[in-house]
Amino acid sequence: MGVFNKSDKGSTPNGATVIAQGTCIIGGISTKGTVHIDGKFEGVILEADVIAIGQTGEVIGDIKANNLIVNGLFDGKIDCNIVQILEHGKVIGDMKYNELIIETNGKFEGRGIRKNSDLKSRYNEIEQKISNIIVTPSAIAHDKS
Repeated sequence: MGVFNKSDKGSTPNGATVIAQGTCIIGGISTKGTVHIDGKFEGVILEADVIAIGQTGEVIGDIKANNLIVNGLFDGKIDCNIVQILEHGKVIGDMKYNELIIETNGKFEGRGIRKNSDLKSRYNEIEQKISNIIVTPSAIAHDKS
């Protein structure tokens, strides 16, 4: 008796890759499907449709995907269309996104840039003016002598 019958073609092209709690993987994943991580992963994940980091999941590395859902920990670089940081999610690093959703108690520490944004900061234009307005304590002490 075989494990596969004639209709089995191996894995489906958009199947799920699961990294279970207690598992640690170092390396790279390239898939058109879904990746769900409850364990630890260090490396690169490319081309995935959905990457979900569960509450016990930890990822350190680079992610390039359509949709990222974080309820555990992510530390690294993100390039995704939609990034969702759920209630227990923590994201540290840089991210490029089209849509960013951060739930109450979700945490993001780093730099985020919206792809194809037409919003432009003018802060650099007036930074020098602001610097001239702000008086530092050392300048005050120097003026009194």
